[in-house]
Amino acid sequence: MKLPAGAMKVGVKELAEFVHRRGDIHYRYEMSALAQEGIQRQKAYQQGRSATYRREVSVTAAFGDLHVMGRIDGWDAAANLVEEVKTTRADVAALHERLGAVHDAQLALYAAMLVLADESLEALTLRLVYLHPDTTDEVTFEQARSAQDLAGFFASTCRAYVDWLRRTRARLAERNKRLRSMGFPHAGFRPDQRRLAKHVYRGFRDRVDWLLEAPTGSGKTIACVFPALKAMGEGELDRVVFLTSRTTGQRAAEGAFKDAAADAAVAVTVTAKDRICFNPGTPCDPELCEYASGYYDRMPSARLELLAQRPVDRAAVEAVARRHRVCPFELSLDAAAWADAVICDYNYVFDPVISLKRLDNAVFRRVGLIVDEAHQLGDRVRGMLGMNLRRGLVEAALAEPELPAALAKGLRCVDRAMADLARQTRPAHVDADAEWEIHEPQRLLRAIDRWLAAAAETPVDARAQPLAGEAHLDLLRFRRACDWAEEGSFRYVANGAGRRFGIEVVCTVPSDHIQRTMAPFHGSVRVSGTLTPPHVFQRLHGFDADAGCLRSAGIGSADRLGVFIVADISTYYRDRAATLPKLVTLIQGVCSASPGNHLVAFPSFEYANAAARACAGEHIRCQRPDMDAAEREAFIGWLNEENAGRIGFVVMGGVFAESVDFDSRALHGIVVVGIGVPPRSLKRDLIGADSAAGGIAADGDEIAYRQPAMTRVAQAVGRIARGGAPGVAVLVDPRFRSPAYRAFLPARWRARVVPSKAAFDGLRH
Repeated sequence: MKLPAGAMKVGVKELAEFVHRRGDIHYRYEMSALAQEGIQRQKAYQQGRSATYRREVSVTAAFGDLHVMGRIDGWDAAANLVEEVKTTRADVAALHERLGAVHDAQLALYAAMLVLADESLEALTLRLVYLHPDTTDEVTFEQARSAQDLAGFFASTCRAYVDWLRRTRARLAERNKRLRSMGFPHAGFRPDQRRLAKHVYRGFRDRVDWLLEAPTGSGKTIACVFPALKAMGEGELDRVVFLTSRTTGQRAAEGAFKDAAADAAVAVTVTAKDRICFNPGTPCDPELCEYASGYYDRMPSARLELLAQRPVDRAAVEAVARRHRVCPFELSLDAAAWADAVICDYNYVFDPVISLKRLDNAVFRRVGLIVDEAHQLGDRVRGMLGMNLRRGLVEAALAEPELPAALAKGLRCVDRAMADLARQTRPAHVDADAEWEIHEPQRLLRAIDRWLAAAAETPVDARAQPLAGEAHLDLLRFRRACDWAEEGSFRYVANGAGRRFGIEVVCTVPSDHIQRTMAPFHGSVRVSGTLTPPHVFQRLHGFDADAGCLRSAGIGSADRLGVFIVADISTYYRDRAATLPKLVTLIQGVCSASPGNHLVAFPSFEYANAAARACAGEHIRCQRPDMDAAEREAFIGWLNEENAGRIGFVVMGGVFAESVDFDSRALHGIVVVGIGVPPRSLKRDLIGADSAAGGIAADGDEIAYRQPAMTRVAQAVGRIARGGAPGVAVLVDPRFRSPAYRAFLPARWRARVVPSKAAFDGLRH
């Protein structure tokens, strides 16, 4: 249906929830049946109806410029009967008490749309039906309402929504006016920033998906945020979502929006639930958490206040949430639905379970996407789509005291199925810690379905049985992962024995899911300092190998960064003890020849500690695996003191070698010791095999082993030569000479191979 210019559309469910939802947040009633289960159960319920009964009836109605659209579950014109059908395992009386207002509103809106379309209808019977997915149980709530009453309900509901839209549109008009006149927030563009910004702007205007490689410190964040805001100001874009995988990236994004838009645009940061929760470890139960109790009664006023804040960061969310006694996490999501920019983790877009469905509404239809640190996207999405289920957790939950009999029975069924799976599938030649591939575990899935049914009827008390609560979440996630496995490239991998037995759903090729998820966005830019070779990342992300790619040397060009390959020191595990003295000499020589502070990056903590002990000295510190936030900040501060001659020994892929922003003048050099290729595993071999078979990679090792290893190397080097300061990077390993590995080194580096004995002279020149 083509709408007239200026019109806006809204779904019946969205409209009902926005206007009529009241009461509490409660984890037990948010989702107690899968969508496919609901479809199947509804079909069974509707079989054998009269010839005048119709299923899935599309209806539309208008209220001024607002066009309401929906699909009625059941409509019998002869009986003047309208049905709304819900499928749930939850206690129906409790569910209706908590969500009945929204369900009744949906049904009434559907009925109203029928009477508005047919003036001959004088009254209708409205029937709300709750079905159990595993039984023939059904509970109905029925009422008769006149056509006049229904039309009035439709008008009052739409009026409340339109009033909100009118205020929002007025704010957006002022926003666009201010963004149109907005200038670049800094004194001038850095080298190549203007070109990048122009391409990003046109991408959002013309709905183009860009892959953008630019070095750390080149100003790529503002080069993406500024044109996105300009596109909003020119009416080419309604909203932008900025995805980041680390806190440092989140801070950079917040800073960019603040610098570019000042207070002209509302940028909401969504902080992870476990970090912002006022009652950590407590389930979202109104009997246990005052911030869940009555949330939807107090949320509208809290949302209104929060959207007036600048910026809407974690501190602002927490302050407003405490004043209104509402859940800070849910408040951030409800505010994000009406914000101009949303800063959040990857999972709020790509994770099928927790993705933010509210980002597309009547006002914000054209949403642009910025994916920061996009070299991580493939691995992150694999992790979201996969799931590892451990038998030990199931057995620990069974041992909890006072576990209800129905739940204990369900868990024992799951435990037996896992024990039988281990015994029946384990190859004779596999040792206790090895992995092996299996087929879809049908018996285990049936056991999990029985557990989910039991847990819906006898909810787990996460306070009294925390392990049972944890097991429930894992079993639910595993079941969903198995459903996703039917749609793409997935494998099942088992490992361990006895209580250590586990089964993992492995997403081997995430490209289809990435592409489907990104398709609705109105243009995108995936940005990182390490996206070489671009065709590999394009295919990994579900795009054609020759899709749009932007590359920039920025301020990290060849005359600012000297890259040297030292291939005559072996870093293979078997050679490390023998080559350590030679390596220590090289590290000391590099740090002496290139003044300032340095990083030395290793593939493991063991290797880093050995080298740090051999170098020794007060000017040396080594990263520990158990450092807390304060210790990490202190480590960064220690290295940020300029020209102190300090050397930080760190691990590639860790918090100090990737994404973290050191002071632009602090670090002058880095020695990367080894490549850090992931250990051989069945899971990675399967990823490689499926990637090669699907045309994602030239061979299995390219995606499974070389790409993650070399990305860590390039990210580590990206910590230096920021802000235009000269820097040096020394890559130590014979494999850096191999074309298969060098293909992943950014072309702007112009790496030179030098012998270790001559490296110091090369650095001095």
